[in-house]
Amino acid sequence: MVTVNNSDYYNNIPAGRDLNNLPNTSSADTTVGYQYDGLTEEDRFVQKVLQEHYDKVYKENLSHSDPMAYIESKYCDVTSPNFCSYMTEDQRSIAYRNEKRMLQTGGKYSAGFARYDYALRNYKDVYTGGSRSVGYVRNTDREKQYARSVVNQQISNLLSKNGISISKQADLVFSIDPYTYQLTVSGNADRDTLSQIETLLNEGDNAKNIWTHAWICMHDADNEIVNSQANMTKANQYSLWHEVYETTGYDARNATYRNGTFIAEDGTDLLALFKEKAKNGAGYELYSNRWLEYAKNGWKKENDLVLKIGFDSSGLYDIGQERGYGATQNMWMKGISQSIFEASV
Repeated sequence: MVTVNNSDYYNNIPAGRDLNNLPNTSSADTTVGYQYDGLTEEDRFVQKVLQEHYDKVYKENLSHSDPMAYIESKYCDVTSPNFCSYMTEDQRSIAYRNEKRMLQTGGKYSAGFARYDYALRNYKDVYTGGSRSVGYVRNTDREKQYARSVVNQQISNLLSKNGISISKQADLVFSIDPYTYQLTVSGNADRDTLSQIETLLNEGDNAKNIWTHAWICMHDADNEIVNSQANMTKANQYSLWHEVYETTGYDARNATYRNGTFIAEDGTDLLALFKEKAKNGAGYELYSNRWLEYAKNGWKKENDLVLKIGFDSSGLYDIGQERGYGATQNMWMKGISQSIFEASV
């Protein structure tokens, strides 16, 4: 056994973080995971700014004799002196929809968190520019760091509860299968300790949640993969397998390509079954075409999205990327402005 006190890092997590707020889909016995679906501090800020902006614009629109015509002149009529040429097409489109909806509902604001909205242009920490393709960035660097500290604390509590402490010299690696979410542990601890940690982290959806957290942390603010472990080929193969499995119940890796379709070991035509059970035609077209692409050379095990993440006395640390969220990797985050609430529209 490795027996050493936990790092002080765990004791420095701000109070008020709910360690029991696990993902809604987590199964029984799950103790590790972070729920990314709730509103973050930045979500609430963006929502507040947009609410105030559209409330103000709504009143301005009502001051015109024909509010709807005025809105259309701003965003649809390039010959109008009111036309907002300084906005991008995407920004005019979202402003038009929001203002029209508020006019139709008597001033009720119901828009979401589109961070390309022109109303956010002076808030550089949340504004993503004028393109809808960038859209809303939910998992910001701040939230990833927040999630990392929560997951670290959960793992620490789980190990402590079971009498396991990690030495300052310990350096472990968690490897997680992308299909079964089975986690294996390697590193410089004794075999019994590695086995105990492995057993605990494979309870419930602990390993799946760690995989998800690692995967989210492998993307930058533009949702581009920035980790050498992953690429779009692997990501597409991962999403294909899960879509086929969740739709048909069959493992795509075991199917044989024959006569333009995929035949399961029991003789089932999986492409036909997938088409029958697909939630929508667009989904069927996307994944069936992706599936047929893989048929050319067979399922490549080297493109399986197995993720590795390190673990030491300070908690989880990222492997394969320049900017990590581990306790000793996150100095780069100090360059991120903390003054988003001081900006003005």
